[in-house]
Amino acid sequence: MNKILKIIENSCIEISNLIRNSSSLNLSKINDKYNISGDNVKKIDLISNKILKKNLEKCELIKCIGSEEEDELYYTQYKDGKYLICYDPLDGSSNIGVNITTGTIFALYEYVNGEIQDGNNIVMAGYCLYGGCTQLIIAKNNLNIYQLDDKNKFNLISESWKIPNKGNYYAINESNKYIINDKRYGKLTDMLIQYNYSARWVASLVADAHRTLIKGGIFMYPENNKYLDGRIRLLYEAYPFAYIFKVANGSSSNGKINLLDVPFPKNCHKKTPIILSSNDEMTLFNNI
Repeated sequence: MNKILKIIENSCIEISNLIRNSSSLNLSKINDKYNISGDNVKKIDLISNKILKKNLEKCELIKCIGSEEEDELYYTQYKDGKYLICYDPLDGSSNIGVNITTGTIFALYEYVNGEIQDGNNIVMAGYCLYGGCTQLIIAKNNLNIYQLDDKNKFNLISESWKIPNKGNYYAINESNKYIINDKRYGKLTDMLIQYNYSARWVASLVADAHRTLIKGGIFMYPENNKYLDGRIRLLYEAYPFAYIFKVANGSSSNGKINLLDVPFPKNCHKKTPIILSSNDEMTLFNNI
């Protein structure tokens, strides 16, 4: 796994430098270098995907790659590889034009008897946060936080991080409040407001989940009348963060069961409702 982690580190450094050294108002100027045409700022998604795929497909340990930017799972030449890796190359990319935090999310799944049952097949997950600084969060046996220095090296800044048991913030898209079918979410937010919680919403999963991981509290994106299956992709967003929160002694749910216990989908882009939280807030939700 260390070999794979090093590939991810180097890929994230390349993406970080790409973002840092380019105008957030006109990132399309860098497209020629990566043979990608078009003037949409969100092409940075495709560039990030190309970086990760190019580096990971060379690793003999990787049998299969899943990405938000690929229509189907991509099988490498290494049929005997032990792992499937899934990633969102640049989560929150719709915000990049206004210089708001984005990130790369990934999960490494180990095949057992040639199959992957659910999120419990994950053996490593993490994300790289591109904000005021670049930080890499890695969950294996414990959760470590690294920060990129000016020499393009990740340095450990926190070892065995644990999420606080309780926080002071909740995150939910309040503009959806009238189309959420499950009334427990409205009841919970009303309860949290009474308990003097403050609302926070970046609209970038990696940013909202990171804040919850560091500060505690709860992040929620339930299904609603517009998104009947939820909005968050299971393989490369929900599963990875569920694993990260588990390692950090936090909680996850799709509103019914632990996200890691949701069966592995046939559709690699399957969506799901998601809750990520400290244990106290999850207990409040489950008791409604």
